[in-house]
Amino acid sequence: MFKDVFKNFKSHCMTGISYMIPVIVIGGFCTAIARLCGNVDVQGTLGYAFISAGNAAFGLMMSVLCAGIAYSICGKPGIAPGVVAGYLSTQVKASFLGALICGFLIGMMILWMQEKFPDSKALKSMYPIVIYPVLSGIVATLLIMFVFGPPLAALTQIIVDFFMGMNTGSKFILGFLMGCMTGFDMGGPVNKICFSVVSAFAASGVWGPAAGKNAAAMAPPLGMAISALILTPKKYTAEEREDAKVAIAMSLCQVTEGALPFAFNDPKRVIPAVTIGSGVAHGLVLAWGVTCPVLHGGVFSIPLTSNPLLWVAAYLIGALVTAVIVSVLKPARPVEAESEDEELKVDFDIEIG
Repeated sequence: MFKDVFKNFKSHCMTGISYMIPVIVIGGFCTAIARLCGNVDVQGTLGYAFISAGNAAFGLMMSVLCAGIAYSICGKPGIAPGVVAGYLSTQVKASFLGALICGFLIGMMILWMQEKFPDSKALKSMYPIVIYPVLSGIVATLLIMFVFGPPLAALTQIIVDFFMGMNTGSKFILGFLMGCMTGFDMGGPVNKICFSVVSAFAASGVWGPAAGKNAAAMAPPLGMAISALILTPKKYTAEEREDAKVAIAMSLCQVTEGALPFAFNDPKRVIPAVTIGSGVAHGLVLAWGVTCPVLHGGVFSIPLTSNPLLWVAAYLIGALVTAVIVSVLKPARPVEAESEDEELKVDFDIEIG
């Protein structure tokens, strides 16, 4: 019964995270607007209204994560108990790990009940509305409050204290490793693992890794564009140079997949380059102490960073590192291939004309 749940563990996690991301984005933007408005402590002002919305969003993100995971596993009956358990996870400071565990427990409990409880016509309408949510909610409440909630809260605090106590060099190394995970498969499963770690930090109020992840995710497409359009354009096909123009826009929108066409054509050189470039971008952001209260947003998140100039510098340096490495590693194309590109371009122009 539970074999498929564990088999699709990543899928269930990513469902919950995908529901949680917009909540975090709303919270981040509302908080940023509140800071711009000022008077966040004065009721009746715009600043107070937006800071209240931001705090509400951050307070609910674990509820959305937990409910999303439970829903992914067992369907609609898991939403209500997931919301409650996720909220309690925030209250006991079990944070991301607590919400994650509760989501899976609720989903699996309801799956078990759906299979084991008798198929009674009299209770059929009661099962999804009352019986499944109430029973799973009660069990999850007891577990998060008295069993694994307190130890998870202590573990979360230890991790946060360790991170906050790291020196500049150690933060760069940690950021470099996280950035390498972000850039390695450009939106794939390794990237998603890093995103989960960043989300866990964000749930504990630590926003440095979020700022680093944003820079690390944006650096690969821009780095490939710089290499293909500026540094060594003759090493790329005409089609790749066109892809590079699109990659610039994708970089600005924080779509790491903008570097994928280059990786497909030359994985041995492109993947190491984008991995190192992303690592440098993330490492510099952490080392410089830049924070950002949103986990996505591309250039639109720049005004929300604690130091926009340093963040942009880290982003550009990471992209340049990628561009230089791939330009050095990539071999020159044969003259015949360049001639073919020119002929195709001429033929295309004549046909269009």
